[in-house]
Amino acid sequence: MRRYFLLLLASALFAQAPKLPEPYQSIVELAHSAPPEFASDALLRVVESGKVPDRNIRLDLAEQAFQLAGSAKFPVRMRGVPGSTMDTRSGNLSQAYDLKLDALSLESRAVRDLLSLDAAKAKELFQNIPRPALTPLTCDDPLVYDVSDFYQTLGAVASAAFTPKERDKEEHVNFMLDYMGQATSPAQLAPLTRMIKAANVTPAQREILWNRFDGLLEAVQADDRSFSASLGDLSQVVSPETQASFEKFRQKGTVCKDDLGGSALVNAGEPAKADSTPKIERYWQSPEAQRLLLDANKLRFGSDGKPLSDAARSTREWQQQLTDFLSELADWTPTQEKSEADFYHQKSVVFEALIELIPASETRDKTLQAYVDFISNSNLQQQSPVEWFMQPHATLERVRSTNGEPAKLLDAFQNSGNAVLALYTAIEKTFGGNLPSWVTISN
Repeated sequence: MRRYFLLLLASALFAQAPKLPEPYQSIVELAHSAPPEFASDALLRVVESGKVPDRNIRLDLAEQAFQLAGSAKFPVRMRGVPGSTMDTRSGNLSQAYDLKLDALSLESRAVRDLLSLDAAKAKELFQNIPRPALTPLTCDDPLVYDVSDFYQTLGAVASAAFTPKERDKEEHVNFMLDYMGQATSPAQLAPLTRMIKAANVTPAQREILWNRFDGLLEAVQADDRSFSASLGDLSQVVSPETQASFEKFRQKGTVCKDDLGGSALVNAGEPAKADSTPKIERYWQSPEAQRLLLDANKLRFGSDGKPLSDAARSTREWQQQLTDFLSELADWTPTQEKSEADFYHQKSVVFEALIELIPASETRDKTLQAYVDFISNSNLQQQSPVEWFMQPHATLERVRSTNGEPAKLLDAFQNSGNAVLALYTAIEKTFGGNLPSWVTISN
C-alpha cells in the first residue's frame, strides 16, 4: 500500500513540476516513464549537476526523488562477502547493489541534496525514512547489509539541520542518540562509529555518544554473518574510548569460516569458528553454459593460449567459427539454467565479450543489436529492475574502455523502446561518461 501511495504522489508531483530548459526537461519527462528507482536517480542527477540555477526547482526535484525512492524494489543495499562474488549469483547481485539504487541509499542521497537547499525540510524527510530493519543472517548468506550512506546522512543532518537554539538544548545530540538506540545489527556499528567521529559536537557531547555506543556494543545481537563481516571494518575505525567494549564484542559472536583466512582478528581464545560457508550459486555449471564458455574462449585464444590478434580474428576461418557460435548462442534458453536471472547474466556476459572481440563490422553491429534486443525483452527487468540494469550499465563501461564504439551502443539503447535505456542514454549524453561519485565498485 505504501508503494502504491508513493507512486500516486510522485505522479502528482511530476504533473505539477515547473518546466526546465533542455535537455533537463527531457530527462525529467523520460524519468516519469521509468521505474521509481531510476526516476529518483535521474532527478537527483539533474539536481546535482549544478546546471539548474533555480533553487525552488532543485528543491522540488529533490523532494520528488525522495518520494519516488521509497518505492524502489531493493529496500537496502547489500554487498557480497569475500570469495562469493566471482561468477556467482551473489556476485551479480552485489554489483547491482553497488549502483545504490535501493530505497535507503536513494532516500539518504535525496536528503543530503536537500540539506543545502532547505535544511529543515531535509530533517523532516529524513525522519520519514523507515529505520533500517536488518533481519539476522547466517553463515550461509553470501550477502551482508551496507547502511553506511544512511548513517553518514544521519550525521550530516545532525550537524547542519538544527538551529543554534536547538543545538543549545542538545537536540542534535538527542537526535543521534535516538537513532543509535534503534540499532540492532553489527552491520550498523562501523557506520555509527564514523558518524560519531565526524559529528559536529563538543568533546563532552561526543563522550555521551561514545558512552551510548559502548552500551550498544554490549547489547547488539551478533548474528554470525553480520558479526563476521563487521569485525574487520569495525577494528579499523573503533576509537580508543571504546576499545574495551569492542574487545567484549569480539568475544560474543561466532565467526563464519570463510572470513577467517589470514585474519589477524581471530586468534586462539577469540571468537568461535562456525562450521559453514556461504551457499553460493556458481555460474557456468550447466552443460550448455560450459560448452558456450569453452567455445567463447576458442574465439579469444589460440592453441598456444595467447590472445588472438586482430588479424587472426579477421580470417575467414575465425568468421565461420563466430557464425557457428552465434547460432549456438541463439539456441540457449532460460529453461537450461536454474533461473531467469542466472540465464540473463551469463548470456549478457557472453554478449559483452563478443562485442569486444568482433572487429568493427556489420557482424559486430548485428551482434550489438541482438544484445540490446535480448536485454530489452528480458523478464528480469520486472522481477528485479536494478539487477537487470546492472548488465547494460556494465556493458557500456566495458565498451567505453575498448574498441566497442560506445556511440553505437548508446544509439541502440536510445532506439530500443525501453524506458530505462532511453533515460540513461539521455543522462549519458547530457552529463558525460564519468560515473557519479556515489557509485562505488566495492565497499
